[in-house]
Amino acid sequence: MSKSSYQNYIDLYTSVAVRQRGQRLYKNSAVIEAKYDKQRYIWRFIVLGSRRYTVQVKLDAKQNIKSTSCTCPFDWGTICKHSVAALMYIDKNGQNIEKQTALPKKNISERTKKDEFELKNYKQITEEFIRENTERYIHQHMYYYSGNDTLKESVIKKDEIIFFLEISYERYVVKIKHSNNKVFIKSDENSKVKKLKKSEAVCLQMIAHSQNPDLLDIIFSDKIDIAKKNILGLYGLETGVNFEEYFEYLFSEDNGLSLYRLEKAFGLLPITESHVDNMLNIINHTAEDTQPQLPNRLTEQEKRSLGFVLRFEKAYYSYSDDSFNIVPIIGKPNKANTTLNTRIEELEDYAFSKYNLKVTENQKKILGIIDEQENFEDTEKNNGLKKIIQLLAKEPFVYTTVDSNHKMRKKDLVKTTVSENPADLQFTVSEDNDFVRAKMNIKTTEGLYPIEEPDTIMAQFNLYERNNVIYSINNIKSSELILNSPGEFKMVKTHKNNFYEQVIEPLSKSYRFDFKDNTYKVETINLDFHKKQIFLSEQNDFLIIKPQVVYDNDTSVVLYHTGDILSKTDDNITEYKRNFDLENDFLNLIAELHPEFESQKDNKLFYLHNEDFTKNMWFYNFFDQMQHHHVEVFGLKELKNFKYSPYKGKINTSVSSGQDWFEVNVDLSFGDNTVSLQDIKKAIINKQKYIQLKDGSVGIMPSDWLHKLEKYFRNGEIKKDKLEISKLRFSIIDEMFDDINDTEVLKEIAEKQKRLSEFKEIKKVKIPKEISAELRDYQKEGLNWLNFLDKMKWGGILADDMGLGKTLQILTFIQHLSKKKKSTNLIVVPTTLLFNWQNEIAKFSPKLKAFYHYGPNRKRETKHFKDYDLIFTTYGTLLRDIELLNTFKFNYLILDESQAIKNPASRRYKAAVLINANNKIAMTGTPIENSTFDLFAQMNFANPGMFGSLKGFKDNYSNPIDKDGDEIVAGELQKIINPFVLRRTKEKVASELPQKTEDIIYCEMEPEQRKVYDAYRNNYKDKLLNKIADDGIGKSKMMVLEALTRLRQICDSPVLLKNDEISVQQSIKVKEIIRHINEKTANHKILIFSQFVGMLTIVKDELNKLNVDYEYLDGKSSAKQRETSVNNFQKNGNLRVFMISLKAGGLGLNLTAADYVYILDPWWNPAVENQAIDRCYRIGQDKKVFAYRMICKNTVEEKILKLQAKKKKIATDIIQTDENIMKTIDTNDIKELFS
Repeated sequence: MSKSSYQNYIDLYTSVAVRQRGQRLYKNSAVIEAKYDKQRYIWRFIVLGSRRYTVQVKLDAKQNIKSTSCTCPFDWGTICKHSVAALMYIDKNGQNIEKQTALPKKNISERTKKDEFELKNYKQITEEFIRENTERYIHQHMYYYSGNDTLKESVIKKDEIIFFLEISYERYVVKIKHSNNKVFIKSDENSKVKKLKKSEAVCLQMIAHSQNPDLLDIIFSDKIDIAKKNILGLYGLETGVNFEEYFEYLFSEDNGLSLYRLEKAFGLLPITESHVDNMLNIINHTAEDTQPQLPNRLTEQEKRSLGFVLRFEKAYYSYSDDSFNIVPIIGKPNKANTTLNTRIEELEDYAFSKYNLKVTENQKKILGIIDEQENFEDTEKNNGLKKIIQLLAKEPFVYTTVDSNHKMRKKDLVKTTVSENPADLQFTVSEDNDFVRAKMNIKTTEGLYPIEEPDTIMAQFNLYERNNVIYSINNIKSSELILNSPGEFKMVKTHKNNFYEQVIEPLSKSYRFDFKDNTYKVETINLDFHKKQIFLSEQNDFLIIKPQVVYDNDTSVVLYHTGDILSKTDDNITEYKRNFDLENDFLNLIAELHPEFESQKDNKLFYLHNEDFTKNMWFYNFFDQMQHHHVEVFGLKELKNFKYSPYKGKINTSVSSGQDWFEVNVDLSFGDNTVSLQDIKKAIINKQKYIQLKDGSVGIMPSDWLHKLEKYFRNGEIKKDKLEISKLRFSIIDEMFDDINDTEVLKEIAEKQKRLSEFKEIKKVKIPKEISAELRDYQKEGLNWLNFLDKMKWGGILADDMGLGKTLQILTFIQHLSKKKKSTNLIVVPTTLLFNWQNEIAKFSPKLKAFYHYGPNRKRETKHFKDYDLIFTTYGTLLRDIELLNTFKFNYLILDESQAIKNPASRRYKAAVLINANNKIAMTGTPIENSTFDLFAQMNFANPGMFGSLKGFKDNYSNPIDKDGDEIVAGELQKIINPFVLRRTKEKVASELPQKTEDIIYCEMEPEQRKVYDAYRNNYKDKLLNKIADDGIGKSKMMVLEALTRLRQICDSPVLLKNDEISVQQSIKVKEIIRHINEKTANHKILIFSQFVGMLTIVKDELNKLNVDYEYLDGKSSAKQRETSVNNFQKNGNLRVFMISLKAGGLGLNLTAADYVYILDPWWNPAVENQAIDRCYRIGQDKKVFAYRMICKNTVEEKILKLQAKKKKIATDIIQTDENIMKTIDTNDIKELFS
């Protein structure tokens, strides 16, 4: 016998188990109502299961099935068991039926009127009424007849209520009818009684015990119509709307008369918040700011290796729940090691030795969570699942299985990927003719997807699956929203404002909204936040850290809320877009502070066990980092497990004047607890704001005093119980102390500061008529400053930018001194600058008499010195003749290019400080080349003892500035040295100097050159890392220097290696510089610098081939050759190119005829390059200067540029720091350089 189309459809789209369940429902008369829309070819059924479900079957004109749907949860098949029962009903009864109510399959005959029992006092059903109208023997056994599961279903109609009961395993249908103002009850129970039958009495007893003993009066009067009208009004539905399209009333003994939504009302919200509605409760619960429960601390397991199955099991009985667990399995992988292929079985009792398995650390953590999860509470279990999902994302063998038997079989397993990125909810707002809607979607890294019924089983466990990819859902509340809501919320369109207030506004804190179809007028504004905050609290044994930010519109946002900020006026919504990149930076900042935080980052909430919080005083670093990054901290006072002193720290200071020192008293106390000066200093040195007090509590030093205390100890030394601060540091004393009561101290400081401030304004020093130059204003100020130092008997550093005329200022000052009193001054210069000084004297101050103590034929005596204004010598001669020179008393000792003595351990420095002179001046354009420490020797030369000990300067200034980037310390040092250092830059004072443009020319090596580079780089990288591992970075720097030099030579040309085994002649830089000379620079004059003379030789050879004239200087060129070459280049209009080695050309050359500068191999110390560029970028230049650094791409040269930028410290704010990378290079830098 052939099957019908309905049977074939059922067979095709169901499993055997679902098919059998549907057949049982049909046989048990679970189809209680069937309606057919003949015009639309749609069947609608009410099917009784654990509750009433609505099934819809759509047919085509030929009665073929188009689709089925059911309001039950997903039943793990294409169609569910309720749909099967409905299809069987159509198959058996539907050929000629348009509308039918299906009743249980009892052969019920129509009762006659005398069989009906009239309920005369029906308006209030009472126990007394039931007893009076029930046979005695029935009433005595009522207790046995009724139970929690007696009422299976109820159907309420206008004039009839139908109850479906099950009593002692027998099913009954009881009907209560209203007719002609009378009410009758009748049951299909086969029982001959005069009064109420057993089933009728049980039915009335349920009404009497319910919350609505007046049920019959409500249903059979206009009260129910009034209630329906009120319900429609609550939801904003018009009076003409059919109530039964949206809602239905059902009765239960527990809840009495209850309102239920039909499919059309799913997600529909009341127009007023005053009405209690389950959907509104779900929204409000989701919008609540609640923190998750925290997991117990997990135990570590032994090492193991295995795969994992996420097993989901659907509950088939109303009294049971869906279940989910994670099962460790073993199996043999395929050859590609991408999946477990054979011999798959569940791993029982972790019998690792039996299978010779190994385990990774990641798998160890997974197994630990699996072991613990049975002991978790529900919220803890979800928290554990969130963590285990993150761990499973790293595993190669992860599967899912649904409704499988307990034995693992390959065919039951679905290969699954676990995503590291969580899924979240997002809402789409739209409207139609009747409603405004907010539809719920799942947002993953792959896209945006609507919520579907099959998602609900995984949502129970905070998971979401799409295309065999498992995502953890961002938080438990999102899962609850998926499970407990119909997938969208809606409200009648006439109440859009209410919809915004009740749905959009509360949910927008946690979720993103996308507004479609001009539902609202939306203006989008991008925001940044101006405050970062954390809120601390305690939960059990955990410290909770909740990050929050305050945006520019003063809206506070908790970061685990993922929605944007919405504001509404009329129909206009302003959507303030949060800056999630900045928020993530904030989260990353916190996550980096503790190893536990990284795995918690996705929650956007952090927690730490109290033991971990206090372990090794970790909280010090935490609070310091919060303050360093300007994060406000709230909740400290409410913490009970972390003991702080309840008293705010109080600090009192006083200052008095000694002979050479200011004496400072510092008193710090927390309530009755006083802190010694030594304990304060210890805390400051360790950079701790927290001090352990005598009573065991922790004192927090006031934040506004922390930097002041640091300043005290940087500038003073503890003597007994006081601080002593040198009077040379007068310029910062008033800033260190808010209230100085000692009038003598105030007077002394004021006098010094007055004289300092007046050097620009006091009686201007008259320019000696012997000076053949017009000094600019800043040069006159320099002369005033030098005169001020002379009167104060202080030394100083003239640190003007290169090319601003330091030589002229010094010569004018010496000429000024010579007019007051005849004296002899010693000037020490680099050898290369001797002829420059000679020329400058002849040009600007020809009346000054100068003697040059230099050369092999120099006199070995000093008696003639007194006849000269100026004695010139070189640093080399100074070392050799120190005993001779030390015998003469000079008025001034002046060091040109004083960075030559920056190393206090060098012989140059030691010789310079031995010279007998009334005062000392240092001259340099780069007082800080490598680090702030360069300043120590030069300032100690000019003002001995000013910085105290070498170690003290390193600890208090050099290290904090150069290593820690401490801007406050840098500012303080700048303030200290300000009276003694005069620094002007070209940009500020030389308005006639054209703008200097610096740029980089990137060159791409050709294959053969690249091959040589890569080979050397790889070789050095391996050697260096091994050496560093063995000897440490400090003992490996010479090899680093060698490696960097070789690689830079290859970047110029492999020929520079002078390796017979390398025949490569290619050089991209040579080709590029020749191209620029011939094609890019027209008739402009060019300077070409290189550190490597060999590179300049290669370029020379190419220029010779092209018949291009040039000048050339290197370190071997004599002073006479230098002068001749410079004059030729400056005056010869046909000579365009000047090639100079960096060593020879960094100092003393005036080449203002040039306006193009090419540095072929940039040095890692930019100061050297800047000196080269300044050969043409100086006073007298009337053209724009263009400077180019030539860099080979993807080489150590490019990485040096990046490292320079990374290592750049704020010391430029003090004077100028062009750092030498070799001073601060570390292992990570080396790895990057040779990567």
